[in-house]
Amino acid sequence: MGGELSKITFYGGVSEIGGNKILVETENGSVLLDFGRRMGYTQEYFSEFLQLRSRNALRDMIRLEILPKIDGIYAPHLVDATVLFENPDDKEKVPVDQAPDYWKFNDVRPCDSASPAVDAVFVSHAHFDHIQDVSFLDPAIPVYCSKATKVLAKSISDVSETHVDDQYYEIRKKTTIKQKSTSYKTFCPGECEYAEEKETDKPIIEDEKTKFKFTHECTPQYRTFQTDSEGQVKGITYKMIPIGHSVPGACSILLTLPDGKRILYTGDLRFHGANEMSIDEYVEEIEGPVDIMITEGTRIDKAKVLTEEDIATKISSDIEKAESLILIDSGWKDLTRFKTIYDATKKDERKLVISPKLAYLLYEMHVNFSEEYPDPRTMPNLKVYLKREGDLLYSKADYDTFKMGYLHFHGRNLAKSDRNIVRIAERLGIGGDPTNNANPLPVSCAGEPYDYKEIYDLATHHLKNGIKAYEIRENPEKYVLMFSYWDANELFDLIPQTPDNHKTQYICASTEPFNEEMEIDETKFMNWLDFFKVKYESEIKNEKKIFVRKHVSGHASKSELKELIDKINPTKIIPVHTTELASFKDMFGDKIIFPKYAEAIVV
Repeated sequence: MGGELSKITFYGGVSEIGGNKILVETENGSVLLDFGRRMGYTQEYFSEFLQLRSRNALRDMIRLEILPKIDGIYAPHLVDATVLFENPDDKEKVPVDQAPDYWKFNDVRPCDSASPAVDAVFVSHAHFDHIQDVSFLDPAIPVYCSKATKVLAKSISDVSETHVDDQYYEIRKKTTIKQKSTSYKTFCPGECEYAEEKETDKPIIEDEKTKFKFTHECTPQYRTFQTDSEGQVKGITYKMIPIGHSVPGACSILLTLPDGKRILYTGDLRFHGANEMSIDEYVEEIEGPVDIMITEGTRIDKAKVLTEEDIATKISSDIEKAESLILIDSGWKDLTRFKTIYDATKKDERKLVISPKLAYLLYEMHVNFSEEYPDPRTMPNLKVYLKREGDLLYSKADYDTFKMGYLHFHGRNLAKSDRNIVRIAERLGIGGDPTNNANPLPVSCAGEPYDYKEIYDLATHHLKNGIKAYEIRENPEKYVLMFSYWDANELFDLIPQTPDNHKTQYICASTEPFNEEMEIDETKFMNWLDFFKVKYESEIKNEKKIFVRKHVSGHASKSELKELIDKINPTKIIPVHTTELASFKDMFGDKIIFPKYAEAIVV
């Protein structure tokens, strides 16, 4: 890569919403601006019941053109599975020679970890259409983002299963392909399988929140994150500018190339949220002329500008008028909307009941940004909803990790000497094995940031303090429950079999569907609400019944974008993350450069 002239190549976000992957190359180095999932394009092939083949994901996705053919950036074992064979002779057990394309994608050169072809990937924010495909990049390529984006990426990873395409923060355990031992009690001894590499000594790793050292099966691996807001990467000077969006930590990226040219990548942005940067403040942060402005244009065709203040007024009014339980739908990562709903709930002297995932995120944000985010455990009028999980008994045995409380890992628990939550319970005399004489924990934890009881209480907080459906049923008018289609089964528990005109009301405060699958889910959700006689506002649009939404977009409107671009006055404008290219041409004429997929633009 490189050359005498700098260039920009677009591998996503071209005439589509999301999936931004922008490669900026100079003579000395190169960087990526986002590496997100092409959500709409991916959903043309995959669905809830047809998922990626985990062991072949990268190669399949390159073949489908969901991922681009870029040399020197992808983890070698994802490009070529044959590098994982522990013993070269084991290859004879599988048809490597008969079908070489099963195992290796020959059109793409894998990353050399000692010398990656890209020096950094800048992530503008933690929505999947901007961060998810970082999962396939070699870990040698560092991730540059705001601290809040790193915390959010960690939180999402902590409360999710780590699939092959969910490794934007934590990286899966190392695996090899080897023969099953002939001593195994198995039908197929000696046959090949993927096996996780084991560590002889079980590592003891300090938990970031509590500083308690938990025993692990193997050492967790994480990507390298750089959160300094300004700096240099191989002669490219960068500045990350905080912006408003529907998740915390969003930023624009301003690059100054070695030849002095300045490139502004807006990422997704808005100026109508609560307490967010104004257009004038944003322009002031840029500090000078811009040669190329790569701008999102999701709502370039939308003139209407709603503010979060407008939404707050509507939600407050709906809550005030409601006679019984309120169900309200909002994205769990949108902490601006959470605050809007929480304030409206508190004003009406109700309790807001949230999911364990949202509670976990709020606590992570509190730990890292205590002045901005209070401890959710101490917030008045806030409760965590405890679903009937597992065997539906409300038994402690029905729950695990973050669904119990604020820890996502309780420690390895295969030997009495392991350091884990069971050993803590033993030390406190409230659980575990009271006859265990091999508890490795000191009697005293003096000097530690958290004592044993605090750690145990964090791990089990929701079991002790959460609220259950039958408790909400006792006084439904006292609660607002955050609720989505994926919680629809809870209606069985929330609404009695012989309801006495329960008057439950649903408020939609989330984004509109952006693909056919989401439209189908919305129709199914209405079926659930109708069956249980839950009231909601609806309207007919394009001959379809849809929810009336109390929602403000995470993207700038037409008037906001025009004002922003006029004030920056860039030499050239490249629109991405939009399907409305004609609107840009009408507004900005010859300044517009329309990118083409995988075709470099010289700058």
